[in-house]
Order: sequence, then C-alpha cells, then structure tokens
Amino acid sequence: MDKIPLDALFSGPLAAETLSRMCNRIDAGEIFIYPTETIYGIGGRVDKEEVRQKIVDAKKRKLDHQMVLLAEKKEIFIQCKVDFPPAAQMLSNRFWPGFLTLVLPIKTPKETIAVRVSSHPFIKAIFTRISVPIFSTSANMSGTDYKNDPDEIFSIFSKSVDFMVDAGKLPSSQPSTIVKVSLDNTVTMVREGAISRAEIESIINQPIKQ
Repeated sequence: MDKIPLDALFSGPLAAETLSRMCNRIDAGEIFIYPTETIYGIGGRVDKEEVRQKIVDAKKRKLDHQMVLLAEKKEIFIQCKVDFPPAAQMLSNRFWPGFLTLVLPIKTPKETIAVRVSSHPFIKAIFTRISVPIFSTSANMSGTDYKNDPDEIFSIFSKSVDFMVDAGKLPSSQPSTIVKVSLDNTVTMVREGAISRAEIESIINQPIKQ
C-alpha cells in the first residue's frame, strides 16, 4: 500500500496528474483508505462486486454487514435508484452535506441502503472524476477499536488495501447521526450522533420512532 498526502491532490505542479492517476486506480477497482469529516474510512466503487469483497476481507468482517455509501451530492444517489420519501427530502436538504446518514429504500430491488453526502475536500476532489458512490466503512479491523492515527491505520492495512490518502490526525468529532426513513415516511432513529433527535424532529415535524 502506498500513502498519498492529501495536500498532493490540491497543490504543486503534479496535483492534477496525481488526482487523475488516483481516480484511475479507483476506477480499476482498487480499495483505499481516506479521510472524512469524522474518521478515516475504507472505500472503493460500489458498482464493482470485487471491491466490496476486498473491503470485507481487509476488515475481516461478515459480507452481509451493511456499509454506508458516500457521494458528493444527492443526485448521485437518485441516479442509483435510491428513494427519498418526503421526510428524507427535508432532512437531506437541511443537513447535507454533513453529519447525517440516511437509511433509505431502493426502488429495485426492494431493500434499504445507508447513504451520506460529504463535503470533505477529498470527496469533492474525486467526484470531479468519478460518478458513482463509494463505500464508506471505518478503517479498523472488525471487532477492534478505531484508531485515529494514520500511521497506525497504515500499519494495520498495509498488506490488504491498495493505497491511503493521508490527512494527518483528524480532529475529534461525534459520529454521524443515522436515521431510517421508510417508504410510508416513518422516521426511526438508528443512532443519535452529531445531529440531535430534537433537531431532526424540528425539521420533519413529526415524532421519531426509537
């Protein structure tokens, strides 16, 4: 695994070339560790089945464990046939990009998926070159505590992940709030995090199920 400094994507004479090469690697199905507003995540293109398997193998977790999908704008999820009931529309308009993960129905097949829009500079940069969501799951081995030190993360995954984008130690933050919105517009709190239950209820004008 090679380590790419985050700054190398934005400054210097080779910045555009570095970003282009990295996005080509993502398109080829490589998996990578990257910074977000909250933690370092492991990701890769969601439209490549081998990518999901590689992430599962790297984390040593079960294949059926759901991963969040990350994108730079909501329209990318709509293109992927993710349904946005009225409450989800209101919440995404108010809190995206940001610390809100929505568990939403998919039109075909009938199941749910967790999605979030991020404004992190890395996400904004790669979505100038790619057009499908990426997986987002914490950069730690399944069943172990997350470490915020990029050097520790690099050491843990050096033989199982293709590359890492190093933004240094990330500032401490609360995790994203996770809210499920069903087709019938029922809203359920899955995890209260950076956005409070009261803030959610003030936007949707209805009580949240626990």
